[in-house]
This record gives sequence, C-alpha cells and structure tokens, in this order.
Amino acid sequence: MSHHLLEFKDVRFRYPDGTEALKGVSFLITHGESVGIVGANGAGKSTLLLHMNGYLLPTSGEVTVGEVPLRKETRPEIRRKVGVVFQNPDDQLFMPTVFDDVAFGPLNLGLPPDRVRERVHEALRQVGA
Repeated sequence: MSHHLLEFKDVRFRYPDGTEALKGVSFLITHGESVGIVGANGAGKSTLLLHMNGYLLPTSGEVTVGEVPLRKETRPEIRRKVGVVFQNPDDQLFMPTVFDDVAFGPLNLGLPPDRVRERVHEALRQVGA
C-alpha cells in the first residue's frame, strides 16, 4: 500500500470559456503531511481543490487519490474518501429541507433509501436537529 495520499502530475485545466486555471501543476502529499493552499483571488485554489474529489476532471495530466487514478468512472470511489465543503453555504445547501440535504450524499453513493433514512435521523439527532 502506498503512503502517497494525493498526487497531481502535470495537471492542466481549462474552463469552457478558455480560461486556463491550472497550468502544469505537480505535487505529492504523503501520509502525515499538513498542507496549506494559498494564493490571490483567481489563482486557481478552488479549481485545484475541486479536482481532489473529481468535481472537475483535468484537461490533461493525472490526479491520483491513494492508488486510485481520477477518472470519470472512479469518481464514486474517490468521493467516498475525499469530500468538499464550499465556502459559501448557498453553494453547499441546495435541497428543500435539511433532511434531504443530509441524505443527498449517501443516496448518490448508492446506499439503500431505508439505510439512508436511518443514518440521516441519527446524524441529525447527534447535532440536536
């Protein structure tokens, strides 16, 4: 088993409008490391982070999470390990109720609805909701 938790190799990303947000980004984060991502507005920090769970896929280059290469078909597996919380809650919460919002992730991972209901009730109970 590899202790390389996250690796980017020459990752490039271009938005549909032609904006090149990532230009040959390469780095390796290993077990036990703490990393900060800093930069000016528009530098590509959010774009970089959205590649870590497959919300965005590279235009070219490779992203590997654990030993799993990021591909369209591996996104469900990667998303079981890597989550993203958006800075603006309006971008994060999009279902009509808190219950539905909490249930969204597990349902999209393919958990049975009855099991999701149980988990959501328990999670909301734990936070006093």
